[in-house]
Amino acid sequence: MTERRSPGWLLWGVLLLIVLAQTQAALAKDLKDGPFVSGADLFAALLFGLWFLWALATGEWRRVKWPPLAVGALVAVAIVAVGRADSPEALKSGIVDIAQYILYFVGVYLLLLNALTDEARVKRVVGLLAALTALMVLVALAQYVLWADPGNADETFRRVSSTFGLGDVIASTPLGKQLHLVGRSSRSICCNFLLIVLPALFSLGLSLRSLGWARPALLALVALGAVTTLSGWHFWALAAILIALSLRHSTKSALAVAAIVVTFVAVSPFVLPRNHQANLVELMDFHEEGVLDEQAVTAENFQGGELPTTTEVKKRWIEWQPALNMIRANPVLGVGTGGYQLHIGQNYGMLPNFKKIEPDTNCGWLVVAGSMGLCGLIAFAAVFVGSYRAAVMQSLQAPSDYLRALSTGLAGSAIGELLAMVFSSVLVRGLSITVILLLALVSAIQALSEAPAPSSEATTDHHVPGD
Repeated sequence: MTERRSPGWLLWGVLLLIVLAQTQAALAKDLKDGPFVSGADLFAALLFGLWFLWALATGEWRRVKWPPLAVGALVAVAIVAVGRADSPEALKSGIVDIAQYILYFVGVYLLLLNALTDEARVKRVVGLLAALTALMVLVALAQYVLWADPGNADETFRRVSSTFGLGDVIASTPLGKQLHLVGRSSRSICCNFLLIVLPALFSLGLSLRSLGWARPALLALVALGAVTTLSGWHFWALAAILIALSLRHSTKSALAVAAIVVTFVAVSPFVLPRNHQANLVELMDFHEEGVLDEQAVTAENFQGGELPTTTEVKKRWIEWQPALNMIRANPVLGVGTGGYQLHIGQNYGMLPNFKKIEPDTNCGWLVVAGSMGLCGLIAFAAVFVGSYRAAVMQSLQAPSDYLRALSTGLAGSAIGELLAMVFSSVLVRGLSITVILLLALVSAIQALSEAPAPSSEATTDHHVPGD
């Protein structure tokens, strides 16, 4: 069997793409409604075009590795569901969403999967991801320290929200404003990134003594990342995944991680009040304070001055109902790909529709189901469930200790992706390419496991007598 070839420039292109994805800078026709096209998207499209032409010219297209079937099913459902569009605006939004699905789940997935043709390349990509994560955690720690206000812990914990933070900087420059650039991150997206990446790094740090100094460095990175995970849902989901991964390693490790979590939570009210506020107080509070009181504003006796505020049930909970209404209207294909935001306003019913306080806090599963119905929901879930199952299998069958440890961590990352979708989305604000990277790593390890071992003839040196 002929081995797959992969040009060196493709690997370097993929490494650059992974870096660009974290800047979160994007072009936007409309700063509020988009569509948003990031620099990483444009670079991915260019890189895919070059690689596609190379594959055709060299005949390597015959040996291209393809994403799992579930990925194709998701893209197919997205294309079919756009037929539900009931206006030119909905059709336009649907086409943009389909283009992004194809770019990420076909283009980027193919690039990554076909660049990762051996273990050395997998290590290089994972090493870059670990370095980027370390940089992001350092930025978050800087925000944590600089924006600390123990007397106002219920507010400042929301400000630890950036990854690189470059998107905001680029967008605020004169050129960024002229080009209508946006780069806003959010607390949810930052926590999503940590929830899906840290399990993979944790498993490597926990399992591989051969890593030397990198082993304690990875474990320290995970610990610092957990400190800056200032969202209760994300923190507890991450803690549960880390304990589960530790249990797979040994009971002693699991007890140690559980004890660290309990101690951290116990001392946080006195030492780290913002973590306590995020991980316990906010998590148990179903209400949002400081919401604009629209009824008071529109009342005839309101004479101006400071705008009145009130307390409402959190918007993230209220928006579950209109999403369910969309699903009920068409359970099979929803309101159409890309049509969620265009239809949500007319589906609140009697519930209040006040201005959203915090971005990226919708239930991602309901957004998918509302847009593409139960078909889209099942296809989307199948992608991540399939990745989890494949990672678990490779944690036992992969051809090296490194790949088995990484596969164990990627199984935890897949669970993190499933859980992150409950209160946010994994396909927004530059996070999409990182998600595809984690999926592609599982597929690449699976391909390496299935590759036939080199024959004895190929691996034996033939010496001429007398040499």
